[in-house]
Amino acid sequence: LSFQEPLEDEGAAAGVGSAAEVVRYEYHVLYSSSYQVPVLYFRACFLDGRPLTLDEIWGSVHASYQARLQEGPWDTITQQEHPILGQPFFVLHPCRTNEFISAVLRDSQKHHRHTNYIILWLSTVGPVVGLNLPLSYAKLAPEQSTDTDAV
Repeated sequence: LSFQEPLEDEGAAAGVGSAAEVVRYEYHVLYSSSYQVPVLYFRACFLDGRPLTLDEIWGSVHASYQARLQEGPWDTITQQEHPILGQPFFVLHPCRTNEFISAVLRDSQKHHRHTNYIILWLSTVGPVVGLNLPLSYAKLAPEQSTDTDAV
């Protein structure tokens, strides 16, 4: 996926010359065999090709997510080599993915709802780094009653 968004807050990224510079985001979803969960790899650059630094990426994270990630932001968003492309990408570290997704999945099962794991995961982690799924994606996993007591 590739998106372009204006970087509106001049103070959000160190060294940004204009408050309205456009930033291009590229997102890749890969699977971590170590953690056995999906992982969001992404990179961001200005239209002239200059990549954003980790500080600039962290500065672009919405304030509502920053507070939650403040305890360990450099462990949450890290930079590493893309395992397929061999190029530097930022990564939302997968170490706690299973923990928070399992809680949501348990709740869905308790209420007998079918849940699309990838859409659930991506709609949870994506907004942290500017990837917002349209609500229409929720329709890809319609609620289905699996109540066996009614039979």
